[in-house]
Amino acid sequence: MLSFGAHAQSYFGIGIGGAHGSIPSLNTTVLGIPVTASAEKTNETSYKLYGGYQFTPNWGLEVGYDDLGNKYSVAGSLGGTPYNATYKMDNWYVAATGTLPLQGGFSLLAKLGVSAKKVAGGQICSGATCASFAADDSKTDVMVGVGAQYTFMNNWAARLEYENYGKMSGDDIWGTGGSGALKADAWNISVNYAF
Repeated sequence: MLSFGAHAQSYFGIGIGGAHGSIPSLNTTVLGIPVTASAEKTNETSYKLYGGYQFTPNWGLEVGYDDLGNKYSVAGSLGGTPYNATYKMDNWYVAATGTLPLQGGFSLLAKLGVSAKKVAGGQICSGATCASFAADDSKTDVMVGVGAQYTFMNNWAARLEYENYGKMSGDDIWGTGGSGALKADAWNISVNYAF
């Protein structure tokens, strides 16, 4: 019979990483004006806060927040005039976690959960002229993660993780009737403390 209380522990952690955003291309006409945007795959520094509860050595629950960065870029043209724009992304998640302890303080990690994602517009620039724009989109969907953890001293551990957030927006990010969704993923290095 498993004794949950003997292994139960809480933890919290903080991390930094590299996030990746992928936005679909756009080629349409609005009020007779041709509008284009290239499919961009850009990277940004991301930050992560998380906490969880380990019910057994193998199973737990984790809650986290990912600031995926605010300088993702997309370039295109509006009526033949070139422009570039920035956007930002963040993510809250709740996930079930699986841990496979190995020898020497190492463990393999996996997580499967649901996340609430948000994309927000930043600046749009044409030449030297820039303006802020509000173009928010949000989505709740599945997220997955895999990684490894090393316990380097009592209660302290370091993690390397890959998390895939899937679709960060609805299936029509450009609002043209099926333009596709913005997608994101990230690699993170973090440190956590168990208590």
